[in-house]
Amino acid sequence: MIVAVVPAYNEEKNIEKVLKELDEIKIDAIVVDDGSEDRTSEKVKNFKPKNIKIFLIRNNKNLGKAKALELGTKEALRLGYKYIAYIDGDYQLKPRDILKLYKLLKEREADAVFGVRKFDNIPFPRKITNFLANLLVSFAILVHTKRFYFLRDVQCGLRLIKADLLKDIYFGKDYSVEHIVAIQLIKKGAKILEEEIDVEYHEDAVSYLNSKKVLDVIKEVLNFIF
Repeated sequence: MIVAVVPAYNEEKNIEKVLKELDEIKIDAIVVDDGSEDRTSEKVKNFKPKNIKIFLIRNNKNLGKAKALELGTKEALRLGYKYIAYIDGDYQLKPRDILKLYKLLKEREADAVFGVRKFDNIPFPRKITNFLANLLVSFAILVHTKRFYFLRDVQCGLRLIKADLLKDIYFGKDYSVEHIVAIQLIKKGAKILEEEIDVEYHEDAVSYLNSKKVLDVIKEVLNFIF
């Protein structure tokens, strides 16, 4: 019923933790190894699940997060899953929180639930970029849909969405994917809820979102709406 699409780039230290927790909560996984230069794919292949199915997509080169999520989503749709969860392969966000999102989605009859990271655990520079990203998307939604809609943490990588809503979605480029997808879901009239989730910034997780990529995200969102 639910499958987790897990983009991973050089996550040999973390991917097993993600898969282990998904196995514990019995949610299948589609791991998209986006051209890793380490043993990420090997770790996935060698993992022995007890309760779930694991599918591996291996890109020969790094195509970016948006393409990784697009490939994973297409595979999830092909396999016939009803709900698609998205969670990064660095184990900063916890797979167990997918169950919280699913519970809220069913109780409130929503189309999607987006995770909201507890801001006490977020480094200050990220709080600033998150706030600016939220404002940017609110502006984009207003322009694109003529409605005001404020998302509290649009850059959060943990989401649960009804699969049917993703069949004709454009995923954008690289790290603009969360922003672009959110705008389109709201344009479709999807009922989106938000739920607080845990986040852990640990030393084995590497951030690839630098200032240049933040500017690229802004440019991509503006190009999408104009």
